[in-house]
Amino acid sequence: MISFYPGQQPDVAEAVKDCARRGLFSGGHYARAVEKLFQGELGARNLLLTPSCTAALIMACRLLRLEPGDEVILPSYNFPAAANAVLLAGGTPVFADIDPRTQNLSVPDAAQRVTKRTRAIVAVHYASVACDMDALNGLCAREKLDLVEDAAQAVAATYRGRSLGAIGRFGCYSFHATKVFSSGEGGALCFAKGDAAAAEVYRDNGTDREAFLRGESPGYSWRGLGESARMGELPAAALYPQLVRREEIIKRRLNVHRAYDRALLHAARRGLLTPMAVPEGCGINGHIYYVRFRSEADRERARAALLSEGIPALTHYVPLHLSPMGKSLGYEPDDLPESKRACETLLRLPIHEQMGEDDAALVADKLLKAVDR
Repeated sequence: MISFYPGQQPDVAEAVKDCARRGLFSGGHYARAVEKLFQGELGARNLLLTPSCTAALIMACRLLRLEPGDEVILPSYNFPAAANAVLLAGGTPVFADIDPRTQNLSVPDAAQRVTKRTRAIVAVHYASVACDMDALNGLCAREKLDLVEDAAQAVAATYRGRSLGAIGRFGCYSFHATKVFSSGEGGALCFAKGDAAAAEVYRDNGTDREAFLRGESPGYSWRGLGESARMGELPAAALYPQLVRREEIIKRRLNVHRAYDRALLHAARRGLLTPMAVPEGCGINGHIYYVRFRSEADRERARAALLSEGIPALTHYVPLHLSPMGKSLGYEPDDLPESKRACETLLRLPIHEQMGEDDAALVADKLLKAVDR
């Protein structure tokens, strides 16, 4: 049986043991090491570790200082975290459709949804493939909007050589157990220099504790709105060695990705399925490999065949506008047709660094047999 997620490596276990010896106080050796690595080698400018990507999205939306009636545009084909973050910050999420080639936010569709009340756009880099950041930055500049990158799936991925998550005003990362680099649970917020002081205060229950720890104040006090939003030291320890060997991890995943591409090429040429697309200028991390089928029936037939062989094959998001919450916000099922179609026709195949090219060939062979029936 091929698993969907890898097991942990010995260096992760050793780092966690070392962390226990050093002490578990948050913001310690490993948290500082991870933040320094992001700010240096991964080009993430200013960065704070958080308990989850959801926490980072909530921080970003709070720091936007949304007011009742303010709108934030985001893709419907998406996890609920960003929409919840907008609502918790007092704003209104506005769902936009996706580009069927990449499953990323459709910039033309988003542009049509900008109103006088629009404050920001949340761009999700689906499968670590970058959104069209040139077009998005252009739209945000014209309309004077803030750009938040939901880079949950895109740690160490790039757009024209620039690190995803470090291009917009805010960038949010995930280190959930399902991600390429995992601490079990965890996230990070990347932000522009001008947001540094406010981000630090918000993450520490609205206090200037961080300034106090740097020796910039004799004590610390309550300065404003905030919550306890620090990543623990143990998750940071689990994360650090994976980031150190990130090039090796990504290389192994991309070997599997390319093996899928090769094995499915003929079926793609016959029009039986559409493999995952990676546009020019996008450097991916191998987080997801997916295919799309001509119909939901074709997808379900292929999925059932793989599951019967013990191969995990998963669908993905139920678009937010199709959910009970989406309905309560006034959306109808056919409002965003590309998002609905992605829900019906997309299938994710297993991919992780402990798989080999032979594993990918086996999965592809079983898939092709199902498609040819």
